[in-house]
Amino acid sequence: MLFYSYVFVFVFFPLCLLGLLFLRKKGSDALLLAYLTAVSLGFALYAGFSTFFVLAGSMLFHYLLFVRMNRSPRKRLCLAVGLLVDLGALGLFKYGGMTEVPLGISFFTFSQIAFLMEGYRGNLKDIRAGEYTVYLTFFPKLAQGPLMLPEEMTGQLREEKPIDYEGIYRGLVLFVLGLGKKVLLADVFGRAVDYGYANLSSLHTWDALIVMLSYTLQIYFDFSGYCDMAMGIAGMMGFTLPLNFNAPYRAENILEFWKRWHMTLTRFFTRYLYIPLGGSRKGEARSYVNMLAVFLISGLWHGAGPTFLVWGAMHGVLYVITKWMAARRPKKGTEGRGIHAGKVAATFLFVNGAWVFFRAPSLEAAFSLFGKIGSLEFSRVNPALADCFRLDEFWYVIKVLGIDGWQYAYCILMVLMLAAALLIVFLGRTAVELAGRIRPGAVTTVLLAALFVWCVVSFSEVSSFIYVNF
Repeated sequence: MLFYSYVFVFVFFPLCLLGLLFLRKKGSDALLLAYLTAVSLGFALYAGFSTFFVLAGSMLFHYLLFVRMNRSPRKRLCLAVGLLVDLGALGLFKYGGMTEVPLGISFFTFSQIAFLMEGYRGNLKDIRAGEYTVYLTFFPKLAQGPLMLPEEMTGQLREEKPIDYEGIYRGLVLFVLGLGKKVLLADVFGRAVDYGYANLSSLHTWDALIVMLSYTLQIYFDFSGYCDMAMGIAGMMGFTLPLNFNAPYRAENILEFWKRWHMTLTRFFTRYLYIPLGGSRKGEARSYVNMLAVFLISGLWHGAGPTFLVWGAMHGVLYVITKWMAARRPKKGTEGRGIHAGKVAATFLFVNGAWVFFRAPSLEAAFSLFGKIGSLEFSRVNPALADCFRLDEFWYVIKVLGIDGWQYAYCILMVLMLAAALLIVFLGRTAVELAGRIRPGAVTTVLLAALFVWCVVSFSEVSSFIYVNF
């Protein structure tokens, strides 16, 4: 059950929210925990029996292991067993040729690893079984995160939460804005990307550049849109999920990029991989090796192919180089706008190039796309590629204006879509900022309703989330 499905939008979530609001008024804490667990497991069951049984079995195993860890002097052994099971299961389902992969296997496995690590460190001695099950199964974050620490959820479960109608409204705003990112932006760019990689031989320089840029925009609007929706859903339920994106394409170097992109995954790898490997405690050279290892493992987590390793290595090498240079040439004072803009542009260009390896089905396809860019054959944009950006509601306006006969009319919507997306990415407020600042009112509600209806009528053409595959 995806957030942009009719079942979720019109049946599952409205009923879930109504039940939750009723229990906040009339129910006990224990009943509330049981209800949250039930609806989350129902969400998993709708995704398939494999997701439900793997999640339920993992939950039972890890909680029993956690109890054993707290009672046994061999805590390290318990932790090792748990980590081996987690990594083994993740490898089996992701890379073992399984025909059906449970929804969110990577994200709830990482949540289990966080649970075991925090339990081993003695930070979860008083966690209750109900709190643990909600932490693991909470459906807004189940499929694609954000990755939460156990204490971030348990702390909220122990608070008394009166019904906050303004919070529900702001959560709804955030959900609709995230829905718009996915349905109206990410999937339009996705059509161009799919066409480009299916027709590499027919592309020239402009086409290849548009395909590369389109994937950079698609993956951002797709995943950040999901996270906005997840935060909005959780917000309507009275919970706060951690921020996962903070305008990452505005970063002026790769260090800043990884403080803004998929922030909870960066925190997870720092907390449970980089620091246990030694972090920066064992000298500068060792810290750089640890950084590179983190990025290579991150690449493998996203996929087993060589393209993902190249993507991880590119980011890791540049990260190490930038870190090394920053240690020797500390930033002095405030830089001019021109220098800042240049750094942002250079970082954005690098990220674009790295995404090519992330998306390409093979190294050969990636190098083929780069070859098309490097050929400098600036012919007219392929009409079939430009047609991927055609939205019927906007094309009708072009026809009414009588400019559909212009030889470059087929490119109008493509240029407008790319320009609008880049303005949002570099100059616009984030969805989280907008949802926090917006004032409830008639005009806002009408605009929100119009955007929601536009998204809903487009559901039939929406593809799956990119990160569902990871």
